[in-house]
Amino acid sequence: MSDGHTPYSPSQLLADFQALGVQPGQMLMLHASVKAVGEVMGGPNTILQALLNALTPTGTLMMYVGWNDIPDDIGELDDEEQSIYYAEHPPFNPATARAVRDHSILAEFFRTWPGAVRSLNPEASMSAVGAQAEWLTTNHPLNYGYGTGSPLEKLTQRGGQVLMLGAPLDTITLLHHAEFRAKLRQKNTVHYRCPLLRDGQTVWVDVEDYDTGDPHDDYSFEEMGQAYVAAGNGRQGKVGGANAYLLDAAHLVEFAVGWLEERFGA
Repeated sequence: MSDGHTPYSPSQLLADFQALGVQPGQMLMLHASVKAVGEVMGGPNTILQALLNALTPTGTLMMYVGWNDIPDDIGELDDEEQSIYYAEHPPFNPATARAVRDHSILAEFFRTWPGAVRSLNPEASMSAVGAQAEWLTTNHPLNYGYGTGSPLEKLTQRGGQVLMLGAPLDTITLLHHAEFRAKLRQKNTVHYRCPLLRDGQTVWVDVEDYDTGDPHDDYSFEEMGQAYVAAGNGRQGKVGGANAYLLDAAHLVEFAVGWLEERFGA
């Protein structure tokens, strides 16, 4: 091997997940860096299968997938360009719409995993596999897709956890739910149009949400995540070559809401 060692085996990864605290029947939201894990026998699929084996069929795994090709910037185009988009841009198809690239190649692997189901909010779309996958992804609101009724809120309601597998803490999507809940002095609302398929026709729908882009204020998700871990919360370990964190979803949200309101409250 190029790095001088045998690739990580399925049994090694399973043991690492179990040592970190992953247990049968858990509900997990995964953020991962395949590069951080290192070379694995069988490639990225092996990482997902080892984690699903640790959860067993009684558990549930979820990932943020979004929609890589969402035309949510159409309002910034000139009239001629907009007319072309409105006439020809394909609608969101949960079966084929690609996962957002910058959230790891593993999100696309997971989106196409056998038995995976996907929520129907294009921008905040989540995919899930396992016992509670249908419940997690059903009835995902189109407006405020990280808020009430979202898969993120459901994750906190069922004792779910967040697994950061070599991914930087600024990628914790669950912190958008904390932003939704927090009473902040600076909370901008955004509107955009998105093409959906309804009754066989492409329909452009107006969507409303809180601005989830940077900057919101003088803070970052990395800062919040580091503060949470520094306070002694969660479990830390190694999975393959990756530094990993296992964080309680509900507790993380409560911590983040308090952290935000203390510093940036209305």
